[in-house]
Amino acid sequence: MQIVLDARNTGRAMGTGVTTYTNTLAAALTKQGSSTISWLRESPSLGVLPAVASHSRYARYIRFFKALTSQKRLASCVTSGTTDLISNDLFRIGHVHFNIYGRPLSIVADTQPDLMHWTYPLPFTMTGCPNIVTIHDLIPILHPEFCTTNPERMQKLLQCVIERADKVVTISNTVRQDILTHFNLPPQRVCVIHQATNIPEELEALRYRKLGPAACPTGGFLYMGTIERRKNIGRLIRAHARSRTTRPLILIGPEGFGAQEELAALNDHPYPERVLRLPWMLRDDLLCAIQEARAVVFPSLAEGFGLPIIEAMALGVPVLTSLGGTTEEIAGQAAYLVDPLDVDSITEGLIRLDREELLHTTLVNAGSRRVQYFNMQDYGARFSALYRDVLASK
Repeated sequence: MQIVLDARNTGRAMGTGVTTYTNTLAAALTKQGSSTISWLRESPSLGVLPAVASHSRYARYIRFFKALTSQKRLASCVTSGTTDLISNDLFRIGHVHFNIYGRPLSIVADTQPDLMHWTYPLPFTMTGCPNIVTIHDLIPILHPEFCTTNPERMQKLLQCVIERADKVVTISNTVRQDILTHFNLPPQRVCVIHQATNIPEELEALRYRKLGPAACPTGGFLYMGTIERRKNIGRLIRAHARSRTTRPLILIGPEGFGAQEELAALNDHPYPERVLRLPWMLRDDLLCAIQEARAVVFPSLAEGFGLPIIEAMALGVPVLTSLGGTTEEIAGQAAYLVDPLDVDSITEGLIRLDREELLHTTLVNAGSRRVQYFNMQDYGARFSALYRDVLASK
């Protein structure tokens, strides 16, 4: 069974949640051994232009002309020993085509796969085989105040993608219900396969590593992810200030939408030096930093999944996260749950995790049990079964 995954979000600098999702899925399927994994990639330039000019005005004109005159794009098999499919400037042209025509661009492969899995909603359809799409969340539509994505365009894109997909996959029951309600779909159209973590396999490489204290303090409250409005960093900083804890609050991740407004809470912190900002960290260093933390804090206002929750549990670290929605679903009863809109509730959680050793130990043990559900073997098996069902139905 040859499965093609899109490479749109792989290899990005500093990674994204979708990058992790795509790479984890590929690793799980490879481990299963029942599928051959190929990638749909784009070549980096327009062919007539050097790669460095791909964002120039002339490049945009060429891209617009190609999108305007193309109803399909050829994806050719690389002949250098792989089964990957390559199409010139594919992803940019596809988005321009959708902006012009309001429909997906067809991809025609010269080597036909058994199934195409789009790991993120993209304006394409692979001809001649079933298409599956993963929808991670409806945040741009349901909570446009949390991002810069155009909600009308996203609504139109998702509607178009859903209509043409043989199956829609999502990553939590919460998001599944959002999709069923918002798009008025029959339940059988959308299935849930929770994400997995391969951290247990990464730990072996870290067995003899320790992160130096100069890079990241130990015993602190650690947040990892983009600093943005929906992550609720402002309330977290205010709660840290109110808790009067001497443990540092460590914020690891780049700045995103609304970051400056969230970080403005530092101006009212009586001990701002206790809040450490690290815009980025190598993966190995990040895992070490998590292991050395007192707790991972993740009081997000909106999530599709909440990967830091299970990553912390896999590393034996307690988690503080939000009541309700996806975060509570993923955490189960294995995290300290707070009202993300109530600074006092977050404050109480920080105080208790700071001082109560029994609570700390209880959450570590509960987390180690909870994270077993998110293992790579079962994850790959769930997707392999889904692919077989889709192919059988065709």
